[in-house]
Amino acid sequence: MNAKAVYSFDQESFAYLGAKLEPIDYEVGSGETLVVPPSNLAKRKFNVVTQKWTGEKVIFSPTLEQKTLMQQSQQITVLQALIMQQDQANAKSQATNAQQAAQIKQLQQMFMTANQQQAVEKAKEVTAQ
Repeated sequence: MNAKAVYSFDQESFAYLGAKLEPIDYEVGSGETLVVPPSNLAKRKFNVVTQKWTGEKVIFSPTLEQKTLMQQSQQITVLQALIMQQDQANAKSQATNAQQAAQIKQLQQMFMTANQQQAVEKAKEVTAQ
């Protein structure tokens, strides 16, 4: 069955009365509309001229539990940002360590080559004597 929501309002005060499901071919009568009343309004009234609902805006006031959850969410976001910064710093340190290890290896090879050359020169001196 296809249905549509029909919203009722008092014909004198235009105050919202409720909603009901009607068959798709239902004809809207007086005191009824197909315009959905906004959920963020209290004391809703239907304006038949503008075909809009009016009322007092509901101000959201979070509960203590919701406030705590929002604070924890903000703290988690800050911690995630800190972790990302630490990860970047760690990556830079690892790159620096890799460069230093390569430089140490080059220096070791240079010292080994220099030591070998000195040993060859000493051997030549000993042989020459």
